Amino acid sequence: MKISRKWIEQLVDLNGVSDQDIATRLTMAGIEVESFENLSEKYNGFVVGSVMEVVKHPNADKLRLCQVDIAGEIKSIICGAPNVSAGQKVPVGLVGALVPHDQHDPDGKPFQLTRAKIRGIESEGMICSEYELALGDDKNGIMVFEEDAPTGKPLAEYLGMDDTIFEVSLTPNRADCLSHLGIARELSSAFSRKLNPKKPSLHETGEPIAKAAKVEVSDPELCPRYSARVVKGIKIGRSPRWLRVAVEKAGMRSINNVVDATNYVMLELGQPLHAFDLNLIEGHKIIVRRPHESEMKFATLDGKERALSSDMLMICDKDSTIAIAGVMGGANSEINPVTTDILIESANFSPSSVRRTSKKLGLSTEASYRFERGVDPNLTLAALDRVTEIIVQTGGGTVAQGVIDIASTKFAPRRIELHVDQVNRLLGTRLASGEIRRLLESIEIHCDKKSETIFVCFAPTFRGDLEREVDLIEEVGRLYGYEKIEEQHQTRLVFDTRFKETNNTEDLKGYLAGSGFNEIVTNSLQPTDVAGFHSESFVKIANPISEDMASLRTSLLPGALQVVKLNLSYGLKDLKLFEMGRIYSSNGGSNGESFAETEMLSILLTGSADPISFDRNGSEFDIFDLKTEVERLLKHLNLDNWDFIPYDSTREYKQVLKLFMNGSEVGILGQVSETALDKFSIKQGVYFAELNLAEILSARKKTNKFHPLPKFPFASFDLAFIVDSSTPVGSLINSLKSLAGNLFRDIYVFDIYSGSGIPEGKISVAFSVILGSDERTLNDGDIARFIENAESKLAKEFAAALRKQSTK
Repeated sequence: MKISRKWIEQLVDLNGVSDQDIATRLTMAGIEVESFENLSEKYNGFVVGSVMEVVKHPNADKLRLCQVDIAGEIKSIICGAPNVSAGQKVPVGLVGALVPHDQHDPDGKPFQLTRAKIRGIESEGMICSEYELALGDDKNGIMVFEEDAPTGKPLAEYLGMDDTIFEVSLTPNRADCLSHLGIARELSSAFSRKLNPKKPSLHETGEPIAKAAKVEVSDPELCPRYSARVVKGIKIGRSPRWLRVAVEKAGMRSINNVVDATNYVMLELGQPLHAFDLNLIEGHKIIVRRPHESEMKFATLDGKERALSSDMLMICDKDSTIAIAGVMGGANSEINPVTTDILIESANFSPSSVRRTSKKLGLSTEASYRFERGVDPNLTLAALDRVTEIIVQTGGGTVAQGVIDIASTKFAPRRIELHVDQVNRLLGTRLASGEIRRLLESIEIHCDKKSETIFVCFAPTFRGDLEREVDLIEEVGRLYGYEKIEEQHQTRLVFDTRFKETNNTEDLKGYLAGSGFNEIVTNSLQPTDVAGFHSESFVKIANPISEDMASLRTSLLPGALQVVKLNLSYGLKDLKLFEMGRIYSSNGGSNGESFAETEMLSILLTGSADPISFDRNGSEFDIFDLKTEVERLLKHLNLDNWDFIPYDSTREYKQVLKLFMNGSEVGILGQVSETALDKFSIKQGVYFAELNLAEILSARKKTNKFHPLPKFPFASFDLAFIVDSSTPVGSLINSLKSLAGNLFRDIYVFDIYSGSGIPEGKISVAFSVILGSDERTLNDGDIARFIENAESKLAKEFAAALRKQSTK
């Protein structure tokens, strides 16, 4: 959200307070300022000039020589714009100024003005277009101001750009700060300055409002309050400069004086408003209800037809729907150039209803953003009076006598008891009761003294997030300043007869770091579509901070891919990463949902496994590199009896292997699928393993057994078998290991071949086998018997044919 300092200073005096101080105090109070920009710096060296004379350039047909008055100093400026003429007030860039956009550059890069000769005549500056000043897209001519623009005035000041814009990020509970008034209230407390909200002044000279319009609320649960005023005889036109500049600096588009006024008051007070053309409301009566079965299509202001559902709340007239409550108005009642009479809506809608409607329609607006988070129900009348005042100022008209105000209940402040000792106990402070009271009342939380140590506090209706005592304590903490709270350290020694087990995960982290991996830590909260991509049994957060943190992760893969995407954006393509973290799943139970948390380990490889060097070509990581890393990890943990079994591709993986230990599945590894990579715009291969860390560590052998160095030499020989191409090589290895029994020392694949000499559909797999005995040296007969038995066993189990063998 964009906040204007000049606007804030209309509500609270910030004289002597720097932009940096404002940003720091807001951030420390829990209202994060992501950035701020002094707009006037962009227009240093630019002023308002008055064109005194325009003559044709003597050496160029399309150029003109202009004499421009800059506060009494005449500058000679060459201009090529077709619309320049004497008597105009124009923006002038002086020598040394940095022009934001060069309209002759394809990329519109900025450039600095210098004194230059153009076709033999010197130019002392530049008359600018709105594109060149980054104020619009028009490149066809220079920007021309109103006749009363003061000559010589700094351009930033004339345009209202002598301002600082703060980019503020709010948590969903702070809907009260979705306005300049809300931020001003926080700054009033932070700097002990008086808050001065605007007090509208209205003259109701029209007919009684009961004769002008009527309102009926059929669903008070979804619309607790609906207020309205009527203004007749207005003139629709362009907004005055101050109004246009204000809404545009806040990031909105100027439309006309009425629409801009409603947006202005929403930005100022936080109350969304909507203006209807009264003469397009059938019967001049508003009905707040849900749509009928015949009204399931509706054309909104953006020109799109929306499909409605029966649970959506609509604003209707006697015959049809005219607006989607809290989201957007309809094309059939919008303000247009011939509008003369308007009905102004200032209502309060159910946050859950607006949120549901917005999500179903895929339509998010400034209004729905505020209603979804909760708008003060007692704000409707104040906002209505303020916007009516501005509309009459900018468009004329007469205000009907009275106001329509339909409320389902009285909206009273919430009563909360606050204990002084509890405040100090939770915060670790020694605040006096008077200081606590001062802090809370600085943000309009009234406090009555019940006893020396207890206050009865009344949370205003604009603070719907304050429900319990602990909420008030949090307010005291942030207003006092968390940075002021003294750090206290306590150490508790607990003696136990048993020694704690060493931390297996730390040992594992050390091993992986020593193997060239970097540890990553990613967020366990994810968007719902990301969590649901891996598993439909994901856990939804009841009150998420944002849509990006709406569900708990069901896999470590999305977070790891996000890290890869980030590193690729910095040009880092070769990565070996690991993470230890929990994943979450939801399982339906007889008493409702039950949830499971599982500790997992992920390993990721992407990019070059062996970088290019003068003596070798580089190679990319593949599935075998990943499998090798997992095997090394299992060996480091002294594990045995594991097996990799190939599986069909999934949405997340191709070349899938599942890891089994003692007959139970404990992990999966494979190449990440293009579908998953596309979600993160990753264009290179990624290999990922996700292992059940709890299961693996529980199977870890706690003690290491000593094995003496072998007394007798090992026998090493090669075997090659021709098998079906679909035969898992791992199964062949396991069969040979089983055959070797106690004589087995090692086995590895050194060649897989298909082509000339090998039948179609077959492959040749070559193994290097190492056998040994603790009791004697193996002889040729032992090796021959093993080869003979291996040939027989693999022929029986896999229809394998022995191809060749050699003893080393």
